[in-house]
Amino acid sequence: MDFPFIILLAVFISSFIYGLIGFGDALILIPILTLFISIQSAVVLVNLWGVVPSLLNLIKYFKFIDKKFFFRGVITGIPGVFVGTLLIVILPLRWIELTLGLFVLVYSTLKIIKFRNKFEKTPGSIIIDKPDEHYLPNSVLVIGGFSYGFFGALIGAAGPINIALLENTGHHREEFIGNFAAISTVFGLIRIPLYLTQHIFPTEYLLVFLIAFPVIFIATKIGHIITPKIKVNSFQLIIHLMLFISSIRTILMTTLFYDT
Repeated sequence: MDFPFIILLAVFISSFIYGLIGFGDALILIPILTLFISIQSAVVLVNLWGVVPSLLNLIKYFKFIDKKFFFRGVITGIPGVFVGTLLIVILPLRWIELTLGLFVLVYSTLKIIKFRNKFEKTPGSIIIDKPDEHYLPNSVLVIGGFSYGFFGALIGAAGPINIALLENTGHHREEFIGNFAAISTVFGLIRIPLYLTQHIFPTEYLLVFLIAFPVIFIATKIGHIITPKIKVNSFQLIIHLMLFISSIRTILMTTLFYDT
């Protein structure tokens, strides 16, 4: 298969997943892109493409946005976006990715264990209790918001940080997708001029970059159709399994397949 076709197929699949559960496009797409292009070019393309499904999810689930969570996340995350974007041109990414991978592995493993324990208590009927809606300590939200902006700009896959914040503040399915999309859209729009001024957009891939946009639109819309059919507990399990798989992928990539 030709390189552009593989990329567009990967874009379709990753955008469908994003439309379905509200994250995961970067976790799927970046590893595929890095088989053909540099990690820096992959991060830039994925972050720019990511604005479209984020905006579509934002429009679809706008009424579910938690304004307090949104504004707190944006205010604390914007400095992280600037720092991450500036460091992408000078900082080795291996240890940053490994740190994030280890964090995601621990977090997703604990969530899956919790899910399994609840299944054992109620066999045949998996029930995930929806936690009371509350807010984490301000210090945690500040660090989390900054980290989301920072990792998103630096390695293009900071979703797990925002997932941890959303889950622990009582946001699920439509609320989860809507709030994730709102913050992601703002950060994505901020990154566009920063990437352009840093002169790191891979212009040699401009044609496939442009062709990908209608593919992203169609795939995201298909995801929207399926999302309401997923039960909340199944939705959570899918997220945790995807996080677990992505963490293993990240750890393997950074420990086995990076050039020493």
